[in-house]
Amino acid sequence: MARIPSVENLPSNPRAAPASFPLAGFGLRALQAFPLAGDASSRRFFRVKVRGGGSVIVMWYPGEAAVTVRHHARVFRWAQSRRLPVPRLLAELEEALLVEDVGVRTVRQALEENPTATLANLLATLSSFQRQPPQGVPNPPFDSLLFWRELEQFLAMAYPNQPPPASVYRFCAGLAHALTAHPFRLCHRDFHLDNLLVSGAQIKAVDFQDMRLGPDTYDLASLLRERGGPALLPQDLVHQAAQVLQWAPGWQDRYWQCAAQRGMKALGTFLKLIRQGRRSYGAFVDEVAGQTLAALEVLRAPRPLRELLAGLQERPPV
Repeated sequence: MARIPSVENLPSNPRAAPASFPLAGFGLRALQAFPLAGDASSRRFFRVKVRGGGSVIVMWYPGEAAVTVRHHARVFRWAQSRRLPVPRLLAELEEALLVEDVGVRTVRQALEENPTATLANLLATLSSFQRQPPQGVPNPPFDSLLFWRELEQFLAMAYPNQPPPASVYRFCAGLAHALTAHPFRLCHRDFHLDNLLVSGAQIKAVDFQDMRLGPDTYDLASLLRERGGPALLPQDLVHQAAQVLQWAPGWQDRYWQCAAQRGMKALGTFLKLIRQGRRSYGAFVDEVAGQTLAALEVLRAPRPLRELLAGLQERPPV
């Protein structure tokens, strides 16, 4: 197994790990386990201080099929083989992955301390994904059906008691098809500030297991339009990205299409999780609804869809 790195500034409130916590299976003895914020999946995350010094991250998949763990491990190994700026996979079990701890320093902190260097590092991290050759990516590329399924979930959550207006349905279906005509590059797929950590001189991306080939502006739209990006990042970063990443002409229209689809996809996920009782996701709705509405205005989306987004922005579910 790779050497366990040393990480400082561990959280101050450790909790006992569950009785079935799998760290012993990795041949390590935990001193303390610190629960970390999870994501939209059923996975649980722990920062574990281990005997001998240092810490690791355990991604635990309670109740999930072993095939999911194996596939995620395969994505980790592929990313490492391509030298992508992501944490290293250290070991795997049937129900868990042991992953390099890249630390606790956030991009938000780095932006406050040195915004110029941090913005350059953000573009460098994004460039690491975008310059990858398309061969061998472990997940299938985006296609119109996947884009449509994401939009369909949004429509189902936004119109729970009636079908959407025909104009809204047609617009979303057309958007799903339009996105497949974009130039494709490797996308992280959840490239927002909560998934980016400063590790030494690099910014490393976590939660990348769903990476796939997709529209060239997709990740930048995610970065700039959700999870605090609109307030913390200059909006002209998209122009810098277009130059650094050498996007083909017409990227402005492509960017707004990605912003609209990505925004509705995120809102569909948030609304679903809120209905399942995970009400903390309500805090994200106002920002994403406002940003998505702006994109829909640029695209001259049907009035009923724009009015729906305006309502979500004004009265986000809690």
